[in-house]
Amino acid sequence: MSDIDIAARARLDYIEQQLQALFPDRYVPFAAASAVGMPPGVVELARNGKTIAAIQEYRNATGAGLKEAKAAVESIR
Repeated sequence: MSDIDIAARARLDYIEQQLQALFPDRYVPFAAASAVGMPPGVVELARNGKTIAAIQEYRNATGAGLKEAKAAVESIR
């Protein structure tokens, strides 16, 4: 992960903390919202940095092609 990615992630984490403070009863973290409908094994692999394994698991679980699986996994990282 590059320095820009790390800085962007830190900024996103800060913004999410602020949103949670402003809307404690209605706030849904971005990561949780983006993983809706995703097979749990895929989410776990992707969040642990095992992108290739997550793509393979997504393809096995859904029958999707490589391009679709890659886009789906990248959307939850």
